[in-house]
Amino acid sequence: MKHRRYLLYFLIFCAIIMSGVSSTASVSEITALQENVLVNGDFEVEDPSTHGFIWYYPNHYVAVSWYRWWVNKWPSQIPEYDDMRPTGRWAPVSGRHGQVYFKWGARYEAGIYQVIQNVIPCVPYEFSMYARSTGNAGTQPHARIGLDPQGTQITSDHVHNDILSWPPYLQWSSEQTNLFTWEQLKVTAEPLGTRLMAMTYAHPSYEGPLTPWFDTWWDNGALHQLSFPDGKLPAPSSWDPNDNIQNVSYVPQGDQLVVSWNTPMPASTQVWYDFETPGEAITTTLPFTYTNYLPLVSKTTVPRATTLNLQPTTNHTASIPLSSMESGTRITLWVLSRRPGTEACITEGRGPFEYILP
Repeated sequence: MKHRRYLLYFLIFCAIIMSGVSSTASVSEITALQENVLVNGDFEVEDPSTHGFIWYYPNHYVAVSWYRWWVNKWPSQIPEYDDMRPTGRWAPVSGRHGQVYFKWGARYEAGIYQVIQNVIPCVPYEFSMYARSTGNAGTQPHARIGLDPQGTQITSDHVHNDILSWPPYLQWSSEQTNLFTWEQLKVTAEPLGTRLMAMTYAHPSYEGPLTPWFDTWWDNGALHQLSFPDGKLPAPSSWDPNDNIQNVSYVPQGDQLVVSWNTPMPASTQVWYDFETPGEAITTTLPFTYTNYLPLVSKTTVPRATTLNLQPTTNHTASIPLSSMESGTRITLWVLSRRPGTEACITEGRGPFEYILP
């Protein structure tokens, strides 16, 4: 019986690791959890003095709540910024306004950006924006959007717009590939604090006999918090004991098994668990050899998970329901927390722990 229990632990452990291997998930697994937190992402907020965008020197119009940025170094030059008013040439995706920057006779490396406050650390956010690029036939748009998990302000202010430096952990979308069409770009990142920076980027190029001209248009931006696939934290790299999961306890209270632990730094909270009813055992005609473990993994039960608490805390509590379990049920559990690391978010875990229901 004992060796069967260890085999069960091994199979569950393999299932846990496999559940965290893939970084992709279906649409049904990942959903937006709250409203668009990007400020004026559709560019429809109007400045009272212009009934549109805010005017900046020398003669630029920039959407409310957004900053300009550029690289002013040959062969790149500063583009013109304007409001994509509903005219014949500049038609937004929707509404009355959109952001455009353009240049005739020279290239540019430029865009707009915004620093978003009060986001939740170490949960995924998806930034999306529609882009439209135009120019001579053969122009390469090199338009994309970025999301910085550190929330860096990349220029000094609205007057001094030369980019100070590129954030080291900036995440990029794929590039726009077609001219003369609106294309939605997307990128996802987890904040390393309570700020995110969302930016547009364009560095178009053209090689040919004609004088180059470039337009890059943007509209309908959004920033949504996402769920983790299946509502579970990504698996930790190791379940070995570590100093960041401390004072683990699990105590029955009514029809709940209350699990608690501490972490030295604020982190999110979740418990994974599975249970074995009295007399339940793994039955198989296959010999217990390593060559048969992987096929068995596909048959084992993926551990259940408590509701994920995304609010960072150092005192963690989660509850496992006991009402449907009978006396003698063996509960195996793992505790997990996710927190910002130096370069990326880290899941830390500890387990397995065992509890037998009286």
